[in-house]
Amino acid sequence: MTELSSCVESLLENDPELAEGAVDVLMKAGDKLILPQSDPLDNLRLYREQLMHLKTDHLKKAACGTQQQSTVNTLPVLMASETEVKSNLVSNFERVLVYESPALQEKARQLLPEQRLHELARNTLSSINKDIGEKEKPLDFQDCLLIQLLEWFKNSFFTWFDCPSCPMCHKNMTMVGSLPPTEDDLVWGGSRVEGYACSSCNTSERFARYNHPGKLLETRRGRCGEWANCFTLLCRTLGMDARYVLDFTDHVWTEVYSQSQGRWLHADCCENKLDSPLMYECGWGKKLTYIFAFSKDEVVDVTWRYTSKQKEVMKRRNKCREKWLVSTLLNMNKKRQETYAPTRKNFLELRLVAETAQFLGQNHTVKESEKQGRSSGSLAWRLSRGETQAASVSGYTFHINSSEEMKKEFVVKYSPAQDQYIRLNAEEAIPKGWQSGVNAAKNISRKREADWKMVYLCRTEGSPEGEVSWVFDWSHTNLKVTSALVVFQHTTYEDGCVDWQLCTGDVCVSGPKEGVLELTKDVLERGAKKLELSAVLTKGQGDVAWQHAQLFRQPDSSTEFPFYVRLRFG
Repeated sequence: MTELSSCVESLLENDPELAEGAVDVLMKAGDKLILPQSDPLDNLRLYREQLMHLKTDHLKKAACGTQQQSTVNTLPVLMASETEVKSNLVSNFERVLVYESPALQEKARQLLPEQRLHELARNTLSSINKDIGEKEKPLDFQDCLLIQLLEWFKNSFFTWFDCPSCPMCHKNMTMVGSLPPTEDDLVWGGSRVEGYACSSCNTSERFARYNHPGKLLETRRGRCGEWANCFTLLCRTLGMDARYVLDFTDHVWTEVYSQSQGRWLHADCCENKLDSPLMYECGWGKKLTYIFAFSKDEVVDVTWRYTSKQKEVMKRRNKCREKWLVSTLLNMNKKRQETYAPTRKNFLELRLVAETAQFLGQNHTVKESEKQGRSSGSLAWRLSRGETQAASVSGYTFHINSSEEMKKEFVVKYSPAQDQYIRLNAEEAIPKGWQSGVNAAKNISRKREADWKMVYLCRTEGSPEGEVSWVFDWSHTNLKVTSALVVFQHTTYEDGCVDWQLCTGDVCVSGPKEGVLELTKDVLERGAKKLELSAVLTKGQGDVAWQHAQLFRQPDSSTEFPFYVRLRFG
């Protein structure tokens, strides 16, 4: 194992490229930083501070080609801006301590389906690591619990608030400005209150932006601020090492430390996204500046985890001097940890050094999950923020396996209530999620109606057309298909339209409105080795036209499978 002291000496050479190369070698060698037991704790603090300065100094030099940061603002203006930044940091650093309240955690625990989440996490753990790549680290139980918590929180617990619906005429109300908070609002941090009015009947409503997770456990609605605030509390209640993350370009989310991965995982409960840190920059199109993570132990500048365009980000960071920021964060953490035991301080210092080194050496390859636009909030709201784009998925094909070849039968079915495919005679489980079995899809999403307790696939909000297809392939066998049975239940409203068809080779047969299609060998193309099932969703009326063509609609508690494919071979 390479000792931390020798690694840091290499990192602090004058050549920045050599420093970054050293980190890359270190990561490939074992992704570990080992502190010799004989090394004093003061040295560790020095290493951490030097690593932070190395990062910011290198980026500042790269950014100086077009604009000197020191000339962005005059000194008085810059100092006023720094005062504002520090006030923001201090207030959030104090606020996150509320997550540690035993009484508040007990209130949260009463609302958590903890036993069910644990059961789902165990099931996920037993299957998910089968698909781990050669260079990937296996997940552990806490990772899988976090996956299930995200799913439950978004789809069953919290609801998004854009604007209220009029209780009298059921039309969307219009925001009319701010209202004064009540004493009760202020008790729960609701200093901002939005006023709404109905343009038809003049009914009025108020929406207090509560900033206390205890109140949010009761209201269970809001925008990203309320979502992340409440979700971070639930993470702490389940014993996860969690941070509240603040993005200065107007978004918040959570980070959870993964023991199995040895790093902090990005967790956005509004989007039900895990470990997709480049999503905001690559999918939403955000121009990032400052991102800070707050926990009971520390506040950390984590901007570099969320960008692959570090030089561009550095040019936009003009609210404070970088050395001032490093010094401010170090002093805040030192004050917070001054009563900690030496072993705890040592652990936090070492973890922060490793995190800083990861910022220098991290891989910026963009994943598919990071290319998607924002899904939370109304389409108009997302478009106004420039945080949406057409989403597409592709690539999966059902290949007939040896067991199916021997039995001369292939069967797969899907339930949107469970969001799970079940494949009979499968040699391995299909990962959870409708996308995992799809060959291609565009502008399709899974929708859960919390009020009607129904779930289905439909177009993404505002999309005029949605497409989805599944592919089944037996070209690697000597089998000949003799029959194909497809159950493809779908529902339409107004003039919504679902056109679906089954194709083998040059033969395509349109599916009936009844949603059941059976083809025999007389219809199927002789010698066909592949079958494609596809659907196009179009039309509809008004603002919710995208919901007027639905696939596989069912109650969210249903155990039925409205999508079913059976192929038989000779």
